Amino acid sequence: MKKYVVYGDLNCPYSYALHEKLKSLSLLEQVEYRLVEHAPDLGLYGNRPEILTELASDVFAVRSLAAEVPLALPPERPDSRFAILCIIAAQMISPAKSQQLRELFYTALWVEGKDISHPSVTFGCIEQAGLPLDLEVDEDSEEQLEQWQAQWDKSQVGSRIPAIIAPDQRKLLGLPSVDDIKAFFAGEEQSLQHESTKLQRSSSLRSIAILCTGDISSMWAPIESIRGEYNLLLPASMEELKQLFHSEDHAPDLVLLHADEHWNDLLHGYQSFIERMKISYTPIAIIGAENNDVLELSAYSAGAADYITEGRSSGILKARIGMMLELKKSRDFLERSARIDGLTGINNRREFEKLLEQEWRRSARTGQNIALIMLDVDFFKPFNDRYGHLAGDSALRKISEVMQNTMSRPYDAVCRYGGEEFVILMPETNAAGAKKVALAIRQAIMALKIPHDKSSVAKFITVSQGIACFTPNDTNSPMLLIQAADEALYAGKHSSRNAVMMDGEY
Repeated sequence: MKKYVVYGDLNCPYSYALHEKLKSLSLLEQVEYRLVEHAPDLGLYGNRPEILTELASDVFAVRSLAAEVPLALPPERPDSRFAILCIIAAQMISPAKSQQLRELFYTALWVEGKDISHPSVTFGCIEQAGLPLDLEVDEDSEEQLEQWQAQWDKSQVGSRIPAIIAPDQRKLLGLPSVDDIKAFFAGEEQSLQHESTKLQRSSSLRSIAILCTGDISSMWAPIESIRGEYNLLLPASMEELKQLFHSEDHAPDLVLLHADEHWNDLLHGYQSFIERMKISYTPIAIIGAENNDVLELSAYSAGAADYITEGRSSGILKARIGMMLELKKSRDFLERSARIDGLTGINNRREFEKLLEQEWRRSARTGQNIALIMLDVDFFKPFNDRYGHLAGDSALRKISEVMQNTMSRPYDAVCRYGGEEFVILMPETNAAGAKKVALAIRQAIMALKIPHDKSSVAKFITVSQGIACFTPNDTNSPMLLIQAADEALYAGKHSSRNAVMMDGEY
């Protein structure tokens, strides 16, 4: 019986996580594990800033896709070739010990943070696997690796991601879920491909960005103490740090700035960027700094949350990082409370006005349309009088949820405007697109069938909606957009109710 073939790499966190998933499902016995080098030259430059930035991003991604797999950021991506050759050589002695050696190398790199290309680590793993220290890596081992590498290159499954190939040539790529793996080994007919770059931010781990303009190895001591407890991101420059803040998945909760002769300029640049972009409070701390009271005071004056001098113990470092993250958590809670409606959990009127101002300016720059839907629940006061305020609150929550679920774009905003009135802000949307959304919302709310025997429109709750769509220019304004949508809503409520009315149709 032919086995499934797995192509993986020792210095690839996706391959390590896939190996651990197969192990947890007791599927390793059903596969032939072929180790290759996804990027053969990568290990030669494993300590370059851009390589470390990518490595930290990969570890972040794997933690999001496989939270159950123990994984910590190693100091670098080592050259894995000799370790792979040792595993191949061990296969010729004992398949079981070869598998054990592979597991030991994976653990040494991705859990313990060791350099598996270093002789002491390599031979330590060989000894622990019960293999002879004079394990012979010969031409046969080299030839086997070259053969696997050639097969991998010809497979065209994509570089730097693991792959499982079934005996019938079905392929499962990247880092799939446990359910996908089970289905694939059960004979799923279609080829499955998992996009390893499609992330969901891990809720259990906070993210710390570490910006170091010098040699990153000087930062490894403090990183070592926290690498297993947090998602660590290593931007190579201030520009890359800014890009992290523009990403939903990678926005850091804390920034650590390694001190060198330019740290004060970087600190001022960071604060200027945060204020200009109106990003939520994210603390920044100077780390590995000189013990100098004047410099420390200047750091606090520039907005630093902490100033951690060089040589502090790992316990002190972890405690101070923990306090800064708790401060961040508290500030986030307060900010959220200020912009979220307490009853429905959607944006409140204050947040709507802020978003409208921002999107109006952006649309003015791009020349794009901006649409606004105003929605009001028909006969809501009689509903409250008949069913009570608790039922009214429940109805508003259900309507809010329906509106949010109807929206498909992340930049569309559903907000509670006041009482039973809501607004939906839709940038880059024309009148026809807004009307399509409004009609879908009307149908979804009617489908709730919330009883309302005091309505003259239907026996259940309905809503009326007014739509306005402007292209920002010198003759209009955000307030005129609101006024136009409100007038359309008013016209709908005084005609038939349960209506969708466009600005200018009445």
